[in-house]
Amino acid sequence: MTRVTPDDVRRKRFGTPPLGHDAYHPAQVDAFTARVADALAGLDHLTSADIRLAEFDAPPPGLPGYDSQQVDEFLDQLCIDLEHLRRGRCPVPAGRDADPLTHDDVLRIHFSAPPHGLPGYAAEEVGRFLDRLAATLAHNGPNGLTAEDVRATTFHRAAAGTPAYHREEVDAFLDLVAGQLARMHTADSA
Repeated sequence: MTRVTPDDVRRKRFGTPPLGHDAYHPAQVDAFTARVADALAGLDHLTSADIRLAEFDAPPPGLPGYDSQQVDEFLDQLCIDLEHLRRGRCPVPAGRDADPLTHDDVLRIHFSAPPHGLPGYAAEEVGRFLDRLAATLAHNGPNGLTAEDVRATTFHRAAAGTPAYHREEVDAFLDLVAGQLARMHTADSA
């Protein structure tokens, strides 16, 4: 799997939806994907959280729109590419040949602040978790985190005025980590 380039994003075209399915306003989608292309090129600051929260109107009456499912799937892939770009790694397919998350990756991870007006996880708590995860990946010892530990991890809502991280980004990262730790445990047991 290769990372999508800014030119790929600019050239992307979407079909019209089947009769009775949702459609998005083409001009709004085109303007947003142009911003995403600029973000991939380092010319705009757009996070994966911004992409996940993007909303588009229905097309004007009588005009065809873009198939919402095609647009949503493309934007999901762009979220993954932006996260990998931010972490300095190329995306790889999940599975046996996937590069596992490393201690160094964990030390470089940065989550976005929550969108304006929405609560986020307490950054201090997330930071403590990342420290423990980094130690687990560095030593892979019996006292490290397990997939079950990660799935059971919860963070408190950040108090007003304190550093906070976007909850969806952190939750997606926890899912990734739990999957990797489960695969590591299975490999160690074999």
